[in-house]
Amino acid sequence: MVTAQERIILRKAAEIKRAKNRETRLRIAAARKPGGKASRGRERDTGYLAFLRRQPCACGCGAPAPSDAAHVRMASPERGKLPTGMQVKPSDRFAVPLNRVCHERQHSMSETRFWSTLDRDPFEIADRLYTEYQGAASSSNRNDQ
Repeated sequence: MVTAQERIILRKAAEIKRAKNRETRLRIAAARKPGGKASRGRERDTGYLAFLRRQPCACGCGAPAPSDAAHVRMASPERGKLPTGMQVKPSDRFAVPLNRVCHERQHSMSETRFWSTLDRDPFEIADRLYTEYQGAASSSNRNDQ
């Protein structure tokens, strides 16, 4: 049988445990992004994705804009692109414009095979377009001033 004094001690211990749990929950919530999800380290650039959608298809098929902003998932460590898991998109700077049909083909086979069949380097395309986008964005900012 539990004495009255033991009940008081148990109650205080439970209060301490609840306070620690509350502090932990608050610390975790403070570390989350405003949208409620924890950051996965992905660099996002919605302006660049919009820029890509206005470009013709990068595979060489000649399809005009609009295009999908297709993220390149395969790795290229020398360019700073690490392998991407199935549920994680790569950073937006590793995206290229592909029309819908070509984008679906990119996902329907090995991505390495898709690009090697076309004899194109998606990282070179992405680097060139990202540099072009940054130049266009900085010049448009200068015109606004």
